[in-house]
Amino acid sequence: MNNGQNNQQPEPVKVKRDRGLSPLWILPLLALTLAGWLVFKAVNEAGQRIKIHFNDAAGITAGRTTIRYQGLEIGMVRVVNLSRDLQSIYAEADIYPEAVQTLKEGTRFWLVKPKASITGISGLDALVSGNYIALQPGEGKPTYEFKALDSQPSDTPIGQGLKIRLRSPNLGSVSIGSQVLYKKIPVGDVYNYTLSNDKKRVLIDILIRPQYAGLVTNKSRFWNVSGMSANVGFNGVDVQFESLSAMIGGAIAFDSPDEGTPVEADHLFRLYPDLNTAGRGIAITIDLPDNNNISASGAPIIYRGLQIGQISDLRLDEQHKKIIAHAAIEPSMSDLLTTGSHMVLEEAELSLSGVKNIGNLIRGNFLTLIPGEGPTTRRFRAITQDELQEQQPGVATFSLYADNSYGVKRGTRLKHRGVEVGRVTKVTLKDKKIRFDVVVKPEYTSLVRSASRFFLDGGIQANISAKGVDVNVPPADQIISQAINFTSEGGKEIRKTYPLYKSRQLAKLAAENLKGYTSIKLYADELPPVSEGSPILYRNMSVGEVKSYVLISDGVTISIAIDNKYRHLIKADTVFWNRSGVEVEAGLDGVSIKADPITTLIKGGIAFDELKGVANKTGSRYKLYSSLKEAKDFGQLITLTAADAKAISVSSDIRYQGVNVGKVIETIPDFNAGNVKVKARLFPQYAKKLAKSNSYFWVVTPKLSLTGAKNLDTLLSSYIAVAPGDGHFNQSFKLGTAELVNSGLTIILESEDRGSISEGTPILYRDIQVGQVVKVSLGEMADRVILEAQIEHKYSHLVRTDSVFWNKSGVDVTIGLTGASVQSGTVDSLIRGGIAFATPEEQPLAPKAKQDSHYLLYKDAKPQWKTWRTAIPRH
Repeated sequence: MNNGQNNQQPEPVKVKRDRGLSPLWILPLLALTLAGWLVFKAVNEAGQRIKIHFNDAAGITAGRTTIRYQGLEIGMVRVVNLSRDLQSIYAEADIYPEAVQTLKEGTRFWLVKPKASITGISGLDALVSGNYIALQPGEGKPTYEFKALDSQPSDTPIGQGLKIRLRSPNLGSVSIGSQVLYKKIPVGDVYNYTLSNDKKRVLIDILIRPQYAGLVTNKSRFWNVSGMSANVGFNGVDVQFESLSAMIGGAIAFDSPDEGTPVEADHLFRLYPDLNTAGRGIAITIDLPDNNNISASGAPIIYRGLQIGQISDLRLDEQHKKIIAHAAIEPSMSDLLTTGSHMVLEEAELSLSGVKNIGNLIRGNFLTLIPGEGPTTRRFRAITQDELQEQQPGVATFSLYADNSYGVKRGTRLKHRGVEVGRVTKVTLKDKKIRFDVVVKPEYTSLVRSASRFFLDGGIQANISAKGVDVNVPPADQIISQAINFTSEGGKEIRKTYPLYKSRQLAKLAAENLKGYTSIKLYADELPPVSEGSPILYRNMSVGEVKSYVLISDGVTISIAIDNKYRHLIKADTVFWNRSGVEVEAGLDGVSIKADPITTLIKGGIAFDELKGVANKTGSRYKLYSSLKEAKDFGQLITLTAADAKAISVSSDIRYQGVNVGKVIETIPDFNAGNVKVKARLFPQYAKKLAKSNSYFWVVTPKLSLTGAKNLDTLLSSYIAVAPGDGHFNQSFKLGTAELVNSGLTIILESEDRGSISEGTPILYRDIQVGQVVKVSLGEMADRVILEAQIEHKYSHLVRTDSVFWNKSGVDVTIGLTGASVQSGTVDSLIRGGIAFATPEEQPLAPKAKQDSHYLLYKDAKPQWKTWRTAIPRH
């Protein structure tokens, strides 16, 4: 016990009351201030409330789904409700104040969702942040209620680049998001597709990324590379596809030639179904024949075994009569596209003897280009191999006819002695007969003759006759497939049609049956010494006989028969003549006697041969000449018109430079014209040269004068001379009386009367004959006499434009007070007459006279004319 401790009690503590504001109130005040600021901000930033109608609310969440423009958030969905009519869903959203100006009548909204496929992922930002509503500003009045689109509009691709549009018959495997490839590199995407206005095509919108926009030009070609393509043939199976994504999700590829130019946005291209039909290269069109079996999807065009182009499509022309192929050729082959080039249809040929182009049976026929010359063209016509062969120079074409086709088809070979020389190009039915059109190669056309016989040559053939059994076993290829063979007989002419015999034996039998006679009718003025059975001779060989003869009004018709095996000897220029008895030719140089064969001496006979240039027919009948000499001498008939026929008689010769070239056969007076028509014939070998429009014929008669004599060879018989012309063919001529000089100049003299001047009157210069008058006629107005004169070539320079001409014929007697003056020319001019001329002594000399210059012929010469002694150089 501690009684001693100091028990002190503690003093009580005094508590004081605080009269200030507690710090605990600061936090509520701060919270209240923040809340008020947030309310103010929310009210201030809420923007404009709008209403957007959707078909469904899938992917739209109130308070989470944002509204974006170009990736920038500009609003938020606040409420999602069902419309009163239960037909749609509407979302109420707030658009932030800075974007309120985008709310116009043309503004569009659509929901963006993430999409994932094998071709890629679109809307990846929506996959991270959730679905959102995209906005595209429009034009018009402000509005706050909109209808959302089901998908992104075609003119609002996601991203930047070149927007273009493709046209296709169908969509195929292409879808939104399908890649656009260039050299297998993705350069763009498909972002939309729609139907065209006429609902017949699909329009596909694609976006080319900016860095690749320059690859697209106006020459670009787009084709579908979706899925895979397979080509099945005898060479195996060729399967092609771009990539796994293109095979499943679809893709589009394109390329662009170098010469293209850039295109503007929204340019429209065609989308081809595949690469083969894209038609890359030079576009051409080809007219195809019917039944061409050309594939419309990429049939190749071949040149020397290399493909240089392909068919892109086939169409009918506007009249629906022809098939038109559109194709493309490699630009490097543009020089082959000329009018002279041929497009040849290569067809499959399958037979027991061989196979050609067997792959065409599956993939269709193709075309081969054969180059030619000519200007550039883009239009061609496809021809078959047969047409090509027929167009070659020198080929022979003709037809064979038979009652049955005998299994002959197009392509059946034509052979001669086992060598193929042609082929059958067409088999048709015509007038109950089978017609086979045949073409023969140029180098073998000479084998086909007028009497050739065509027959089938194939298989084993047997012939049973009294001589035994003849079995013909041809080569193996002929046993497998038949051919047409033929013989080479007769003339060189190829007939248009021939019969086709079933076998060699039938052809041989037909040839034997043809060994009959060919009837020919001859015409003669009188019956020669022949009778029925008289032989017909060809170069002394009997080839027929006389059958009968009939007297007609103007002569005799003789029917003869030529053995058919010699009928080919009758040709266009065959001439017949009498070959009976003994032929005697007498002349100044002696007598020639020629005896005919003994049979013709007894029975008479008719011979024939080829004599070119001899008139051998009278109408449709052959003319029968009395002898070979008459036939050779007959030639071309001509008519000469003469004033009279005093120096002309029948059988008078026509000569050129002393050589007999024809003969007068008849002289006929023409009472109406007051002249004589001389009928003559030019011998065949000379007729072509002499029967010309400007040939000159004149009568040659003896010329006797005091100065000498000419043409003494005509003392016994005159003849007609001729100077050949070079004009066109003619049969009528005027017969002159003066010889044609070596004319260098023709002049025309005009006189008041003829006087003593006639054809042949000499033209004198200083009493030397330098020419002569060749024609005397009355002027057109009958007021003067026209004298046509010819100056020899070596003297033509003497006639000048101022030369004067006067009549120098006869004697000039002048009587006056001082007496009489008698002047005469030469003795020859006293007899024959003459025309003299002189040229004035002026210097310089007047120009030389031109052809057909006109001069006045004076009756007398002035005294000074005779004194002129003008020196005239030749040049």
